[in-house]
Amino acid sequence: MLNPKYKRYVDRLCELSEESVHILATRIEDSEFSSIKDKVRLKSWVTKVENIIEIACGKSSPHYKALSKLTSRTIEHPYQINAVTGVLSAAIDDISNGFLTGQEFIIAGEIFDSVLEESRQLFYTHHKDAAAVLCRVVLEDSLKRIARQESIDDNQKASKINEELKKKGRYGQPQWRMIQAWLDIGNSAAHGKFTEYTEQDVKGFIDGVESFIGIQFA
Repeated sequence: MLNPKYKRYVDRLCELSEESVHILATRIEDSEFSSIKDKVRLKSWVTKVENIIEIACGKSSPHYKALSKLTSRTIEHPYQINAVTGVLSAAIDDISNGFLTGQEFIIAGEIFDSVLEESRQLFYTHHKDAAAVLCRVVLEDSLKRIARQESIDDNQKASKINEELKKKGRYGQPQWRMIQAWLDIGNSAAHGKFTEYTEQDVKGFIDGVESFIGIQFA
């Protein structure tokens, strides 16, 4: 079962695939190639297709690259529309069968590496509290992304997501306990309770989250 975000992607892709049928119905036959009468609707459709493929599949995906090659020339003939619809169908099938969910993790992992490096720099320049707050953001976002992959509602507290991921078997009791300790440090930092943790706690927090992401987002 798809999580809500990916279901919205699939629904939108299906809508645009169905819209292509209506656009093709306006074709005009001539001596060489058929063309589309409703040029405005066609242009709008192509723009919407480009948008959803970039959002749903990512710029590094073969779907986006295939579409970019097709749209590098003006889309005006039925055979071109059919080719674009083929990209839509491939995206629908791959997302529905879970073959694109890893793309989000690759991108997220790259972002998290950068943010964690910033957090580490803050720590080494003696800004442990700011470092802890930044690391907390990375941890909570990571948990939400993993929750979506496991079809768990991510619109709840990070501690609750942590509990549900343990129940799902994503990781065991020791990892759950460690994450809860990290969340406690992050929450204390976010609420200005700076005496409830030490510099060593923050260093362990950053190192631990970096290791956790390295495993989960590999």
